[in-house]
Amino acid sequence: MHINIIDSGALLSQWTLRNPELLFMTTQSVIDEIQNRPSKSRIQNLLSTDRLRIESPDESAIEMTEQKAREVGDYNVLSPEDLELISLALTQKQLGHEVTVVSSDLAVLNTAVALGLRIMDLRGRMKERITWILKCPGCGNEEPEGASNLECPVCGTNMKRKPKRKAKI
Repeated sequence: MHINIIDSGALLSQWTLRNPELLFMTTQSVIDEIQNRPSKSRIQNLLSTDRLRIESPDESAIEMTEQKAREVGDYNVLSPEDLELISLALTQKQLGHEVTVVSSDLAVLNTAVALGLRIMDLRGRMKERITWILKCPGCGNEEPEGASNLECPVCGTNMKRKPKRKAKI
């Protein structure tokens, strides 16, 4: 069975309507982000026709996702909902399902690729997997992007997120 793990961007768009043959899965926290009436109506329709399932990720998958997000430097820009969604995809993959993460959020897609998950970028912008670092524009000091402090420990300037390494996907 192939499952498309979808974020709020996919639910807000009409992408699910243009793909009536696909099965979708998401988390309750993603559903809770949706506020507009047309999207809520689409969600109810998908739920009632068993094309959308709401699931929770495994705790070990959450830990693996958070670790990988720190390694590639996306952790500080991913929301808890994003981390949960990627973790759900990882959980489903570990259960033996064929999974694709569907999103327009580049940090979500980047972390998913780093975890070995298949992705679909709704906007077609994801061309490279990036490992990020924090670099001080003042003194040039570099810190891993997973660092918790966005202020340079050397000179106190606000650190900027910069690509350290890129790889075509």
